[in-house]
Amino acid sequence: MRRAAVAGMFYDSNPGRLTEGIKKYLKNAHPENIQGEIISLISPHAGYVYSGQAAAFGYKLLDKNKIKRAVILAPTHQVAFRGVSIPDVTSYETPLGLVKLDKEACDMLRKETLFTSIPEVHSREHSLEVQLPFLQVCLGDDFTMVPMVVGQLHNRDYQVIAGSLTKVVKRGDVVIVSSDFTHQGPRFGYAPYRTDISENIKKLDMGAVDFILEKNSRKFIDYVKDTGATICGRCPIGILLELLPTDANGTLLTYYTSGDITGDERDTVSYVSLVFSSPSGWPEKE
Repeated sequence: MRRAAVAGMFYDSNPGRLTEGIKKYLKNAHPENIQGEIISLISPHAGYVYSGQAAAFGYKLLDKNKIKRAVILAPTHQVAFRGVSIPDVTSYETPLGLVKLDKEACDMLRKETLFTSIPEVHSREHSLEVQLPFLQVCLGDDFTMVPMVVGQLHNRDYQVIAGSLTKVVKRGDVVIVSSDFTHQGPRFGYAPYRTDISENIKKLDMGAVDFILEKNSRKFIDYVKDTGATICGRCPIGILLELLPTDANGTLLTYYTSGDITGDERDTVSYVSLVFSSPSGWPEKE
C-alpha cells in the first residue's frame, strides 16, 4: 500500500469533512454540457482551498456508470528522473479508503521503454494523490487505477510513451492529467511582468491552453519552453496530446488563479480545468 502523504495538508484528513467539502465544490461547479464520451481531464493539484473548485468542474462530468478505471499522469516534484514511474504497490490509501491498482496493466507498462518503478518518486508526491479523493467521491469504490508519475522527457519521449499507453488505454477509462499552470512571483523565481500582472499571466496561460485545445504536443512544449511558463505538468500534458484520438475535442471549463482567492497577485498559481471528449471514445480492447 502507498499510504496517504498529504492528507491534512493539501486536503482534509477527516473522511466526513473531506467528503462534504468535495460535494460542496461539485455543487458549486457548473460546467457546460459536453457532447460525446468524456475521455480525459486536465485537473489542478494544489491544496483544495485553492484549486478544489477548479478540479470540481471536470470531475462533475464523470459518469460512474461508464468509467471503470482512471489512468493518471502526474508530474514529479520530489525526485528528478527521466521517463515514467509506476509504483510497485497494490493500492493507494486516502482518508476515504483504498484505491486499487490495475496490476495487470501496471505490470505490462513497466516492461515498456521509458517506464520504470522508483519508490522514492511516489512516497511524498502530492500531484497524483490529490486527484484520488475526487475520484472516490465521483466514482465510488468500483474503479481501479494506473498511477504514473512523469519525470523529464526529451524529443520523441512523448510519442514513445503515448505509443505504450495506446496498448493499455481502452473504453471505460478516463485519463487524468494532473497539472497546475503558471507559477509566478518572487516565491517561484518567475516574475515576467511588473504591471497588469493578472491580465498578462492569463494571456500567457491561455496561449498554452490554445495549443492544448489544438492537440498539438510539439507546439505546446515549444511554447512552454520559449515563454518559460512554469506549468509543472507540461510533460504529462504533452503525453496526453500525443495519446488523444483524432476525433477528440477539448473544452476549457474554468480558469482562475490563487490571487483571485487571496487577493494577492504578488505570488500566484494558475488553475485550469479542461476536458476532452470524443464521439467514439477510447477504443474497445479485449
